[in-house]
Amino acid sequence: MLILMCCINENKFMITPTNILKRSLPIILWSLLLVLTSCARDAAMPSPDTAPDITQAASVTKLEHDEYQQALTALNNNDLAKAQQLFKQFIRNKPGLAGGYSNLALIYFKKNELEKSLNKVNKALELNPKQAQALNIRAQLYIKDGKIHKAKDDYIKAIKIKPDYINAQYNLALLYDIYLQEIELAITHYKIYLSLLKKTDVITKEWVSHLEGALNDG
Repeated sequence: MLILMCCINENKFMITPTNILKRSLPIILWSLLLVLTSCARDAAMPSPDTAPDITQAASVTKLEHDEYQQALTALNNNDLAKAQQLFKQFIRNKPGLAGGYSNLALIYFKKNELEKSLNKVNKALELNPKQAQALNIRAQLYIKDGKIHKAKDDYIKAIKIKPDYINAQYNLALLYDIYLQEIELAITHYKIYLSLLKKTDVITKEWVSHLEGALNDG
């Protein structure tokens, strides 16, 4: 799950804070902004469980189900080599199921093999255009390529398909906040994200309050 707390990963996104906040926030809040945007660069990664478990399909055998679960476990443990091998095997056995392609796309994303990642995620969406998790990955790829509006379109598609998809709600809020500087829309999606959490994200909640204050002061 993507949260605003800092996490460790190798992929950083360059983020330019919004001009409105530069003008209106005092020094202490500006320092907070720098911390939050640093965290946000890391939080913009899609989560390890991006692709859903599609092994409930009637055509999937128990052995294939077990192998798929092993692959998900390896991916969650960041054992990318093992996960890649297992998902490739699953795809060879079940080339018509989208989940294997989405997870393989995520693995390539984590390895910064972006062309391969895009190829696999597009294959997943060809098989299942309504797989919200695949749209979330492709949006991340678009961001890394500077295609911010295409990323926005994919996030919007993802939350239309799955309104309670926390990752996409947060990522869309972040995109509106940092990249497009559409603060009112950012606040809307941050609040949806917060409403979907099982635990309170104090940092994001306070950040939304700062954004609302900045708008009111403007």
